[in-house]
Formats: sequence, C-alpha cells, structure tokens
Amino acid sequence: MSVKEAALVTNEKTESIPSVFKNKNFLLLWGAALLSSFGISFFLFSQSWYVVNVLNLEASLGFIYIAASIPRLLFMIISGTVADRYSKTKIMFLSDFLRGILLAGLVVWFLFGGITLWTFVGFAFFFGILDAFFWAAESAVIPAIVHKENLTRGNSIIQMTNQTSFILAPMIAGVLIAYGSYVTVFVTTAVMLIIASLLVFSMKIKEETSQQENKEKAFWDTFKEGIVYVKESRVLTLIVMATIFLNLFIVGPMSMGLPLFVKNILNGTAVDFSFLEAGLAGGMLIGSILIGVLNAKKNRGKLTLTTLVLSGLAFTGLSFTNELWQSIVMLGLFGMCLSFSNISSISAIQSIIDEKILGRVMGLISLASMGLIPVSYAVTSGVLALGVTIDHIMAVGAVLVSLFATFVFLTFKELRDLD
Repeated sequence: MSVKEAALVTNEKTESIPSVFKNKNFLLLWGAALLSSFGISFFLFSQSWYVVNVLNLEASLGFIYIAASIPRLLFMIISGTVADRYSKTKIMFLSDFLRGILLAGLVVWFLFGGITLWTFVGFAFFFGILDAFFWAAESAVIPAIVHKENLTRGNSIIQMTNQTSFILAPMIAGVLIAYGSYVTVFVTTAVMLIIASLLVFSMKIKEETSQQENKEKAFWDTFKEGIVYVKESRVLTLIVMATIFLNLFIVGPMSMGLPLFVKNILNGTAVDFSFLEAGLAGGMLIGSILIGVLNAKKNRGKLTLTTLVLSGLAFTGLSFTNELWQSIVMLGLFGMCLSFSNISSISAIQSIIDEKILGRVMGLISLASMGLIPVSYAVTSGVLALGVTIDHIMAVGAVLVSLFATFVFLTFKELRDLD
C-alpha cells in the first residue's frame, strides 16, 4: 500500500468516527454532568451562606468542609476498585439519586424547623462519601462511550461544564435566595440531581467481561492489583508524583493564600478577591474550550508537561504582581495552562490503560490529587507562622513545580512521548 493510499484509509477511518455531539450516551452524560455540577454548586453556596448569614457561625464553616473531605478521601481509596467491579453508570445513578433524596430530606427538615450547623455537617459527611464514588466512576466511564480519537474533546466538554458551574451557579443561587428562599434553592437542587440520575440511568453501555472477571476475585485482591499496576508503570508513577507536586506546592498555597495575597500584597477588598477567583475560573474555562476545539490526539505527554511548566511560571509571575489587573491576567494564564495539562493527561491515560483497571487507576490519581491538599494547608500554615510572606511561599512552590516538570520532560522519554 502506498503512502497516499494509507493516508486515504486513515482519513476515511477518521471521518467514520461520529462526533461526540452525535453520541447519545455522551449527550446523556453531558446533561447529567451539567445538572449535577450546577446542583452541587447550588448546595455548597447555599449551605455556606446559610451558616454565615442565618446561623452567624462563619468561624464554624471548617467543620462542614472537614465533614465532607475526610469521608471523600477515605472512600476514594476504594472507589476505583468498586468502579472496576460493578456498573459505572449504576454507581453514578445511585450517587446522584441518593444525593437528591438527601436534599429532599433537608427540605422537609427546613419545613419542620430545627436546622443547625450539625445538620449541615451530617449532610456534608454523606455527600462526601457519594462524591468519592461518583468521580471515580465518571472518569472511568468516558472511554467506554467515547472513541479514543475524541477523548480530549469529551473530557474538555465535561471539564468546561464543571468550570461554568463554578462561575455561574453561585450567582444563580444568590438570586434564588434573594427572590425566593433557601427551600427554593434546595428543592431546585434536589430536582436537578434526581433528573441527572435518570439521565445516567438511560445510558446504554454493555457490561464488559472484565467487570465479571474482577467480581470473581476477592475485593482486596482487586484493590491490590490496581496499586501494583500503578507502581510497576513508570509513566503512571510519574503522573501521580506530578499530581502530588502540583497539589502540595501550588493548590494548597493558592487556596489558602489568595485571600492573604489580596489583603497584604494588593491591599485589596473582598471585591478584588472575587475578581481574582473569577480570573482563575475564567482561565480554566477558556483552557477547557481551547483544548476541546483543538482536540489534541498526538503529543499529549509533551503538551501535559509543557503546560505544567507554564502553569508554574504563571503562578510565579502572580507572586510578583502588585496590581489587581496584573494578578488577574497571571491567574487567568495559570488556570488556562492547568486546564490544558489536566485534560491532556487524563485523555492520554484513558486511551492507554486497559479498561478493566481504569477505574482503579483514575481513583488513585484522584486520591493523589486531593489527598495531600490538607497536608499542603498544614505546611502553608506552618511556614506562614514562621513569618514567611505568602507571596514568597507561592513563588517557591510554583518554581518547584516548574523545575520538577522540566526535569521529568528532559529525563523521562516515555512520559514525554505519551500518546
């Protein structure tokens, strides 16, 4: 076969791959992700505002975050194993449906009175458990419904939907509270989650033989198999290490440090802080859209590492800014590069990992992504207590991430050539 004939065959294959927008299963998943992400954002904003504005317990908000994060982290350890043994769509359906039922129960509780801080702490605890199983199943189900050629685009659309919810949902929830009530918001959220669960339930995916094979093994044998698989793959080990570096040295200092940066470095106000948050979310949204349009299928390893280096440089640049507009620009660039790095790496992993073990791999990567954030908070707090300013902490953390990504790019060819 000549080169020209081979090219024609390749083009015919590419043209025969249906668009994600003609893929019924993907459209159902997208609709569920839209309703679910907006619903959860509604709930998080409304419960926080209720605790601060009605209960006047703003200092106790930390209890709610702890109640959600601890069970999420604990159950995330096994959530990938569960996703590989059972139907991923059923796991997602139960997660959304049970969260909808919980919120319906919260509405009833509101109507009969007696809502306290501990009511929200209890609900946050159960939401955290259900979140852990939902994320692992969602990450693992996308390759089962989207062709490998469209994985980057599919992931970018889901990511873009999530980012949009973070930007728009608080504003919509605020309007619903102002012109309606908290009950209105919680009823709306419950309905959205239940509809999302029904959309997931409508997805038609054949049960893979690998699920049956995994069920035949003991649960903990399946769990250990996933850990061994990641340990024996240098590519996956490097990706986990990069994820740990990013969350330990950038995400923690950013989450804790932005309010301090606005107050102490920019001499700004709460409005200025909201502009920075919007800049970050906007940058991530733009990055998700761009990589979805480009639909990168090749050189995803190089793209992941290059944009990770650039995100570190952008965050370093943020630490040296002293004007609001400069900070917004740098944070927007950081968010855009971070979206490119995250989506390209996830798409590459989904395309090369055997489906029978994908849930466990994605679960472990999610654990690495979130597990060290509390440690990062503690380290950042400790360094601040020693008198180091937040801009210096942010700069050092970002430089370390850029240096690590550069080292991996130059040293490990298998990750650089990941495709």
